[in-house]
Amino acid sequence: MSIPETLTVPEAMEKLHCSKSFLYALIREGKLRSYSIGGKRLIDAESLARLFR
Repeated sequence: MSIPETLTVPEAMEKLHCSKSFLYALIREGKLRSYSIGGKRLIDAESLARLFR
């Protein structure tokens, strides 16, 4: 099993040039996959890249 590449919320916001609320809306809509580990939200880098395809 491989560990997916992830970004923190601030890193993902910087990549998308968006607000935190917009980023969380993408997560709620299922357009971005995220993981919560120890109270920290991590964004799946592959799902972020898919937004641009």
